[in-house]
Amino acid sequence: MTIKKAIEHIGWKLSNTWQPTEKDIEAYNEIVKNYEKQKEKTYIDNQLFGKIYISFFGELLKYYNCTVFDKEPQKALHQILDTPIETIIQKFLDKANLQEQTIKHSTKNGFKHPKEVDTSDIEPDAIAMTYEEAKENLTTMINLALNTYK
Repeated sequence: MTIKKAIEHIGWKLSNTWQPTEKDIEAYNEIVKNYEKQKEKTYIDNQLFGKIYISFFGELLKYYNCTVFDKEPQKALHQILDTPIETIIQKFLDKANLQEQTIKHSTKNGFKHPKEVDTSDIEPDAIAMTYEEAKENLTTMINLALNTYK
């Protein structure tokens, strides 16, 4: 049971079943006031997360070609939020390394057919970003954003 459901349940009992005293009503109102204050504090403390959530949610609406009443965008967002950070960093690392290779290739070769590409100078042992480098850089970037925009 969530705190919200518990408050609703006790509120219903106080209105329908129990004979509350003045102190019971005062205590209940204080709990509700504290809950609302905590909810507002959580919202204020997490506005950076909220901005990114809302922006990405809008992008998912376009991606799925749907409205806010469809469940798919929120489901996709919640799936990301449920994913371990290590997995997200690894997926980022894979994308970043592929993007770097793609940019290097297209800069050098343009839109040539694969048979027209000169592969004589390909670096088979080219060093890509490591997981630790990605994690360290992403941590620094996230901390910078948090400290700059808090």
